[in-house]
Amino acid sequence: SGVYIMDNSKEEEYKIGKFFTENGIINESQLKEALDLQNDNKDRLLGEILVTMGVLSKEDLIMALEMYMMMTDSDEIGIDEWLDQDEIDMMLKKLDTPKSKSS
Repeated sequence: SGVYIMDNSKEEEYKIGKFFTENGIINESQLKEALDLQNDNKDRLLGEILVTMGVLSKEDLIMALEMYMMMTDSDEIGIDEWLDQDEIDMMLKKLDTPKSKSS
Protein backbone atom coordinates (compact mmCIF):
# COMPACT_ATOMS: atom_id res chain seq x y z
CA SER A 1 0.00 0.00 0.00
CA GLY A 2 2.14 2.87 -1.27
CA VAL A 3 -0.10 5.64 -0.08
CA TYR A 4 2.29 8.54 0.09
CA ILE A 5 4.70 7.67 -2.67
CA MET A 6 5.09 10.69 -4.93
CA ASP A 7 8.46 10.47 -6.62
CA ASN A 8 11.54 8.31 -6.41
CA SER A 9 13.19 9.90 -3.39
CA LYS A 10 9.89 9.75 -1.54
CA GLU A 11 9.62 6.09 -2.40
CA GLU A 12 13.09 5.39 -1.07
CA GLU A 13 12.30 7.28 2.08
CA TYR A 14 9.11 5.29 2.42
CA LYS A 15 11.07 2.05 2.02
CA ILE A 16 13.33 3.00 4.89
CA GLY A 17 10.29 3.80 7.00
CA LYS A 18 8.80 0.45 6.08
CA PHE A 19 12.05 -1.30 6.96
CA PHE A 20 12.03 0.49 10.32
CA THR A 21 8.48 -0.57 11.10
CA GLU A 22 9.00 -4.15 9.88
CA ASN A 23 12.03 -4.52 12.11
CA GLY A 24 10.30 -3.04 15.12
CA ILE A 25 12.53 0.01 15.26
CA ILE A 26 9.50 2.29 15.20
CA ASN A 27 5.80 1.55 14.78
CA GLU A 28 3.43 2.56 12.00
CA SER A 29 1.83 5.38 13.95
CA GLN A 30 5.21 6.85 14.90
CA LEU A 31 6.26 6.79 11.26
CA LYS A 32 3.00 8.37 10.18
CA GLU A 33 3.31 11.08 12.81
CA ALA A 34 6.88 11.83 11.74
CA LEU A 35 5.85 12.00 8.08
CA ASP A 36 2.96 14.32 8.98
CA LEU A 37 5.30 16.56 10.92
CA GLN A 38 7.68 16.58 7.99
CA ASN A 39 4.87 17.65 5.68
CA ASP A 40 4.44 20.73 7.84
CA ASN A 41 8.14 21.42 7.80
CA LYS A 42 9.80 20.25 4.61
CA ASP A 43 13.33 21.18 5.68
CA ARG A 44 13.41 18.80 8.60
CA LEU A 45 14.87 15.34 8.30
CA LEU A 46 12.71 12.37 9.18
CA GLY A 47 15.38 10.96 11.44
CA GLU A 48 15.71 14.25 13.24
CA ILE A 49 11.95 14.38 13.75
CA LEU A 50 11.91 10.87 15.25
CA VAL A 51 14.75 11.82 17.57
CA THR A 52 12.96 15.03 18.54
CA MET A 53 9.76 13.05 19.18
CA GLY A 54 11.77 10.90 21.56
CA VAL A 55 11.01 7.78 19.54
CA LEU A 56 14.64 7.02 18.84
CA SER A 57 17.96 8.17 20.16
CA LYS A 58 20.47 9.47 17.64
CA GLU A 59 22.48 6.28 18.14
CA ASP A 60 19.42 4.08 17.54
CA LEU A 61 18.69 5.96 14.37
CA ILE A 62 22.20 5.62 12.99
CA MET A 63 22.37 1.95 13.95
CA ALA A 64 19.04 1.29 12.26
CA LEU A 65 20.17 3.03 9.09
CA GLU A 66 23.42 1.08 9.09
CA MET A 67 21.37 -2.07 9.36
CA TYR A 68 19.15 -0.89 6.50
CA MET A 69 22.12 -0.21 4.26
CA MET A 70 23.81 -3.49 5.03
CA MET A 71 20.64 -5.49 4.50
CA THR A 72 19.45 -3.75 1.36
CA ASP A 73 22.89 -3.09 -0.04
CA SER A 74 21.69 0.36 -0.98
CA ASP A 75 24.24 3.10 -1.08
CA GLU A 76 22.93 6.09 0.78
CA ILE A 77 19.84 6.32 -1.41
CA GLY A 78 17.23 8.16 0.56
CA ILE A 79 19.15 8.23 3.81
CA ASP A 80 19.86 11.90 3.33
CA GLU A 81 16.19 12.31 4.23
CA TRP A 82 17.01 10.79 7.60
CA LEU A 83 20.48 12.06 8.50
CA ASP A 84 22.46 15.18 7.83
CA GLN A 85 25.59 15.01 5.73
CA ASP A 86 28.07 14.81 8.63
CA GLU A 87 26.25 11.84 10.08
CA ILE A 88 26.08 10.15 6.70
CA ASP A 89 29.80 10.61 6.14
CA MET A 90 30.53 9.22 9.58
CA MET A 91 28.31 6.24 8.94
CA LEU A 92 29.71 5.49 5.50
CA LYS A 93 33.24 5.60 6.89
CA LYS A 94 32.23 3.05 9.46
CA LEU A 95 30.54 0.85 6.88
CA ASP A 96 33.47 1.13 4.53
CA THR A 97 35.17 -2.24 4.52
CA PRO A 98 38.94 -2.40 4.08
CA LYS A 99 38.61 -4.02 0.65
CA SER A 100 36.83 -1.00 -0.80
CA LYS A 101 39.43 1.48 0.42
CA SER A 102 41.69 2.67 -2.35
CA SER A 103 45.14 2.61 -0.83
